[in-house]
This record gives sequence, C-alpha cells and structure tokens, in this order.
Amino acid sequence: MSDPQVALLMLGLLLFVILLGFPICFTLVAMGVGFGFYAYHNAGQQWYHNNIFDLLVNQTYSVMTNDVLVAVPLFLFMGYLVERANIVDRLFYSVYVAAHRVPASLAVAAMVTCALFATAVGIIGAVVTLMGLLAFPALLKAGYDTKFAAGVICAGGCLGILIPPSIMLIVYAATAGVSVVQAYAAAMIPGVMLAGLYMLYVVGRALINPRLAPKPTEQSSIPMGELILQMLTSFVPLAVLIMAVLGAILGGWATPSEAASLGAFFAIVLAAAYRIAAIREGNVKELPAWVAKYGNRQDSWWSAVGIGALLVGVVYIGPYFFLRMFQDTFETIGMLLPEGRWLPVGPGVGVVLALLVGLVFKFYGNRVALLSRLQPENEALRALVYAVGIGAVVGLGLGMFYLVVGSALEAAGALEGLRRPGIEISITPFAPDIGFFVGMLGALAWRAVHWETLRDSVYLTVRTSAMVCWLFVGSWTFSSVFSYLGGEAFIKEFVLSLDLSFGGTVNPAVTFLIVAQVIIFLLGWPLEWSEIIIIFVPIFLPLLEPFHIDPLFFGILVALNLQTSFMTPPMAMAAYYLKGVAPPHIKLIDIFRGCMPFLVVVLIAMILVYNFQGLVLWLPNYIYGR
Repeated sequence: MSDPQVALLMLGLLLFVILLGFPICFTLVAMGVGFGFYAYHNAGQQWYHNNIFDLLVNQTYSVMTNDVLVAVPLFLFMGYLVERANIVDRLFYSVYVAAHRVPASLAVAAMVTCALFATAVGIIGAVVTLMGLLAFPALLKAGYDTKFAAGVICAGGCLGILIPPSIMLIVYAATAGVSVVQAYAAAMIPGVMLAGLYMLYVVGRALINPRLAPKPTEQSSIPMGELILQMLTSFVPLAVLIMAVLGAILGGWATPSEAASLGAFFAIVLAAAYRIAAIREGNVKELPAWVAKYGNRQDSWWSAVGIGALLVGVVYIGPYFFLRMFQDTFETIGMLLPEGRWLPVGPGVGVVLALLVGLVFKFYGNRVALLSRLQPENEALRALVYAVGIGAVVGLGLGMFYLVVGSALEAAGALEGLRRPGIEISITPFAPDIGFFVGMLGALAWRAVHWETLRDSVYLTVRTSAMVCWLFVGSWTFSSVFSYLGGEAFIKEFVLSLDLSFGGTVNPAVTFLIVAQVIIFLLGWPLEWSEIIIIFVPIFLPLLEPFHIDPLFFGILVALNLQTSFMTPPMAMAAYYLKGVAPPHIKLIDIFRGCMPFLVVVLIAMILVYNFQGLVLWLPNYIYGR
C-alpha cells in the first residue's frame, strides 16, 4: 500500500473504532503512535529512537503551553460555579413574571433563561438537565403541549455552543489558528439572531395554536417594586457577569484568558453572595455550624473590627481597585491615581481607618441610631462579620511579620543574592494593608463559599479540561502523522479535482460548504462537538483558502450546524439529557418530535448567515479592521 492509502486506512479505522465506543482521546493517541511508528520507521534504527515519540512529547508540550487553551478551564470553572449558585430558579421566575403578558410567557421565560444560563455555563448537558428539572415540570403543569415544551428546553439549552463566551469557539480558534476575540465578535450577531428566531417561533406558534401554550389562569399581581428587586437580584448579576467578560474581551481591555479569570473570580463572589443570602433567609437545609457558634457575638471586638474592615474596604479600597481596572483605558483616571501600585494616601492608612471605625462601632454602635442601622441584625450576618474581624487581624499580623522580617533581611543584605537583571525585589511598606484586607476577604470567602460546591466545580473543571487537552494532544499527533503520510494532500487534491461547479452552473464554494456541513451534521449524531472540532474540522480547513472561504465564517456555520446535532435523532444528546430528568410518562419520541421545528429554525438561520455574511463578518471588521 502507498502512504496515502495507509493514511485513508488510518482515517477509516478511526471512524470504525469510534463507533465501537472506545475513548476517543486515547484512541487518537494510540492510532497516531501506531501509524506514526510505521510512517517514521527507518531500517537499522532502534525502535525507541522512532521520531513518533518525540512528536508525541512535543505535541503534549505545545498543548500545555498554548495560551489560548488557558481560557478553557477558567470558563468551565465559571460555568460550573454559576450552575450551582442557585440563581436559575429565581431568574426563571423573575423573567416569567416580567413577561407574563406575552403569549407563551412561560415558554419565553424558559427560553430567555436557557439563553442566559447557557451563555454563562456553556455546557449543554448541565443547562438542559437543570432546566429540565426546573422549567420543564412548570411548563407541563401549566398545560403546555409536551412536544412543544420539550423542544423549548432542548433548543434553548444548546445555545451555549454559539453565543460567547463559548468554549467551542475557543477550541475552534485554537484548531483553525484564528483569533478567539474575533471569533467571539463574529458569533455575537448570529447567536442573538438564533435566540430571537427561537422566541419568535415560540410566540408565533402560541398565537396560531393557543392550545399549545395556554394562558396562565392567574395573572401575576406582584408589585412593581418587588419585581424590580427580583430582577436586580437574579437577572442583573448574571447579565452583568456575562457582559463584563464579553466587554473586556471585545473592547480589548483583556485577553480571553484574563477575562475568563475575572469571570471565574466574580462567579465565586456571585455564588458566595447567593449562599449568604440563602443562609440569611433560612433557605438552606440546615444552618452552618459557624452561624450558631458566632451569631450572638455582635458586641465583641472581633465584630467591631470586622465592621470597620468591611466599611473601609467598600468605601476606600474598593473604588480604588475599580478605577485601577480602567486606568489604561481612560487617561484621566490614570492621572488621578497614585504612581505604581501604591494605595491612596500612604501605608497603614487603610488599616488605621478600619480600626478607628471599629472603635467607634464598639463604643457607640448601640447608642447612635445611624450606626445601629449599619450593624447586622441577622444571626448569620453577625457570625460572618465576627469571622471577618478575626481574618483581618490575622492577616494584619502576617503582614507585619513579613514587613519586619523582610526589612531586617534587606538591611542585612541577605536579599542581594536573589536580585537578577530585570527583576526588582523590594519589601513593600503596604504589607500590613495587604495582609489586613486580604485576610478580610479570605475569612469572608472561607465562611461564605459552599465548599462542596467549590469542590465539585473544581473536579468537573479538571475532568473536562483534561478531556479537551488530551483530545488536542491526540488530534494533533494523529493529524501530523496523517499529513506526513500524504492523507491531507490526497483529500485536498481529490476535492479540488471534482467538478463542484457542475459545469459552471453552481459556485463551487457553495457546493463545498453544503457537502462540508452535511458531513458535520452526520458526524454530530455519534460524536460530541469537541471531537468534531478537534478531529474532523481540520480536514476541511486546508480547503477553505482554495474556495476563498473565511475561516471565521466557516466556524460560525459549523457552530450553527452543531445546534442540530444535539437535537437530531437517533443520537440527539440534548433529548437524552432531558429524558433523563423528565417525568416517566414523557416518551423519547415526543422529545424528538418537539425538537424538529427548532431544527427548521436553525436551517433558516444558516441560510440567512450564508446569504448575508455581514451578520458574521461585520462586527469583527468594524472592531478590529479585518
């Protein structure tokens, strides 16, 4: 057999082994090493000197040092935390109450919640499962048609593939060698358009056939003030988190990795804030032990220091760091801030202010009406403030220790041996301030974060990230051997030799796009999106240039296409996710039927995107001048 024939055998064998159910990432590695051993074999060479082993190590190292892929675990961590922050039920109820006058208001609320939640999480299984537990029973209870309700949940849950910050777009960008930022900009309009088409279909079907989505029997009488409060505590935090991450990326203020780290941090803050609110309101199975232990110590010194640290941190330190985030964007802000990274006024001022405020609260907190209003009345909040005071003082002690010991070592010249050209080592006089306020935040996080949630989020993040990274290692090894054997060149020459214009009657690029999308559509039945993007999309990428197809445009078409793969039988994963949590009487065939109309909507969106390519390319061209 010639080398190209061996390459085609390699590709066919891969498809066969995948269909047998073997783990794909390790199958890729095994087949890459196996066929690579044949491809790189030289007579008279020791077997362990074969170049395939060097190739495998180099590909693994390349994946580990790829800056683009750093954003994947951070976005995954943000998504898993948001999923467990217990805000989806509030979000769903608030959107439903706000849209109760719209036809099919419950379905519209479910679709909006799915879109926002899928955007934040980006994990289809998590979104469909959680919405299947929360919104699907509510739709059935309200008398909605089973197929109609199932289609809403499945279609809405798949939006996270397309709408940024999408994990799939990061993986595609790393595979195709395009900018993640430009891929996000390209996906914005098509993603919003698809979500809008979904909701337009839902409302239109309800108007045509009201029996599919009965009007609520009881109109909501919630006061406007309470509705606004619910939206501020459910819809706004998640929307601000998503818009802050996307705004930082699209505005050029942060790289995707930096924005993802910011999103992960604020996801922790969001999860902690909702847990504190739940503990305060008693909406937990049982109060944590620290609430009962410290909840009655509001008059202690620790509580006074905690109140002072929180107030000074919010009023004095918080705005400073917020302005620091925008000093490079707005020159005026940069001119107002102190040079370097110094805190305003000078070292120790923040700590002294916090201790003075705490002293005032200790002696006058119960005597002055204004001060008494600022003190927490709830048992859980009192316990939290007590813990914050302890953490702040412990941090202050560690900062003082660092300052004293570091200054002594510097005076003795012990730090001279550590200095290197270009590396500045100095003992900061702000060490007590840093220790004090970091200790405050550490104690706040220690008590507020639900450790089981955090542990599960970290575990799931590591597991999913490892899967994606090993897929990249296996795919790059496999594709390198496949290309070395001439498989890539053979496929390219074969496709270009075909008369895709059918005698000049059709644009060959159109035929190629249709064939490519049909193949990806069929691959979506047995495979996940990650495997399609990492393994099979690279086969099409070398053909984009001969047909003058923009890689960004092709990537968005693939992302739209993959929406259908999750809703198309027989391997519609979204349908199986929903069936796993649906009531027993719900049949899988009904879920499949409910997804079918939404497949038509996706096809309409793909047709619109192809005929009006500005929907994809206008925003990246406008922002980045492509």
